[in-house]
Amino acid sequence: MTEITPNKSTIVKTVTKSLRQVILDGTLKKGDRLIQEEWAERLGVSRMPIREALTQLQMEGLVELVPHKGAIVTPITHDNIEEIYQTRSILEGLAVEKSLPFLTEDDKQELENILLQMEALKLTDETNDEYIRLNASFHETLRKGCPWPRVLKIVETLGISPIAPNLLIDEFQETQREHRCIYEAVLRGDPYELRAAVEYHIFRTKNNLINYMERLKSKNLNK
Repeated sequence: MTEITPNKSTIVKTVTKSLRQVILDGTLKKGDRLIQEEWAERLGVSRMPIREALTQLQMEGLVELVPHKGAIVTPITHDNIEEIYQTRSILEGLAVEKSLPFLTEDDKQELENILLQMEALKLTDETNDEYIRLNASFHETLRKGCPWPRVLKIVETLGISPIAPNLLIDEFQETQREHRCIYEAVLRGDPYELRAAVEYHIFRTKNNLINYMERLKSKNLNK
């Protein structure tokens, strides 16, 4: 396991990373209980950072906090990722295509401001939450003009998984290049180019997540 450091924020992030890994690599299986006292002892921390880590993992969909039972492991599977990201790729691509004609100059300026903030950010465990916020805002602004409320509602329900930036730090620069391509398609006013750029961006994230999980499980099996 990763060494725990004294700083509270760092401890929580390190604990979260450790627990996330044992869920994704298959050490903890679907339906397993994640017992706070046991993992506090294993990681050499108090129960407080374990509780905070479990709250984050619940947001990521990796555990379910059940009354009187505690944290139950609900790992994201290959099929889950395929379903969520393939569906989101198609529907968000459609949403931004329909949105583009209705985006104002202020909307485009907002996209540029968000993009510049993301490009200036160095993605680390400490800045991950800020990146997730900016990324969500970028995508929301892209599709805000979509006149089809049912499509928007489904896309918003699918959401953007907060797990991806945590796992795909090595892909950060490529992701930012894709965001700039998306923004440039907006400036050119081409709805079909924009749709294709967004679909590719989401599809590539899906493939990277699946590849990451397969590498992690393979590493665990070879221990």
